[in-house]
Amino acid sequence: MERKQLLLLNPVEYEHHFDKKALKTLEGTPGLEKTVKYIHKHGVERIMRLSYTGSNIKVTPDNFPDIYKLLEEACANIFLKDIPELYIQWNYDVNACAIGSQNPIIVLNSGAIDLLSNDELLYLIGHEAGHIKSGHMLYHDMSLIIPILGDIIGSATLGIGGLVSSGLELALLYWYRMSELTADRAGLLACQDKKSVFSTLMKIGGVPKSFYDKMNTEDFIKQAEDFKGFDLETSDKVAKTVMISLSDHPWTVLRASEILKWVDSGKYDEIIEMHGKGSLEDIEITCQKCGKKLSGNETFCGVCGSKVWKR
Repeated sequence: MERKQLLLLNPVEYEHHFDKKALKTLEGTPGLEKTVKYIHKHGVERIMRLSYTGSNIKVTPDNFPDIYKLLEEACANIFLKDIPELYIQWNYDVNACAIGSQNPIIVLNSGAIDLLSNDELLYLIGHEAGHIKSGHMLYHDMSLIIPILGDIIGSATLGIGGLVSSGLELALLYWYRMSELTADRAGLLACQDKKSVFSTLMKIGGVPKSFYDKMNTEDFIKQAEDFKGFDLETSDKVAKTVMISLSDHPWTVLRASEILKWVDSGKYDEIIEMHGKGSLEDIEITCQKCGKKLSGNETFCGVCGSKVWKR
């Protein structure tokens, strides 16, 4: 299928409101600033990067060129100009991850390459590229290591040992789960094929390889539609804590349900129509807060004062 490069795509345009709300809560949580400083001081990102790049296989135009072309296309389609490095690690889960806030990389599991079609891989890579585009990476890195930090950081060092293992950890991990919903939208914008999104989520959800040729995405979509009645926002703290504890990603049916809601709202088609015009000159730039038409040279909106997003 022919896909469009979504020029000047702004991550604010597809940000999930659960993500935005959880981020606001996280940024108001005591101990966050001290934990960020601690991570920077001890070079945690550098250590994580060394761990991944020193153990796994780098994808380049000459080494696994077909996969590299998918990386290039995913980044071009969501207007991520700086293509991150991509590595393959031996793990047979249908999954991938992104790490690093200053020099991000994407790590793709061998299982994902073997078990997904090219369109499905484009969605998965676009999902991780979406995390990078939205600026999720610092807090994502923190969410990966905060259970370890909870054991390492004591009250004598920063005075936040208890916070790391309770309030801050809960807020951080909950936001991490909700940020996946924004990244799912980026993945859809990268592959521009709803069926591939749903089939990927089905495979992540546990469909055996021997049944791949019998998968019925329509039944899965019906299951996701039935799930629309679940209101995550009204769930109490205990329910959210259990959800966080059981999975490192939101439930696949919930994720499919949220994609369905977004597509049904018309926002997905609006973005494709607005940004897939073929040339920068044809795209109307507007303030994402108040809607004022902009020339594209402003740093701040002249009406509401909001900073104008630029790559």
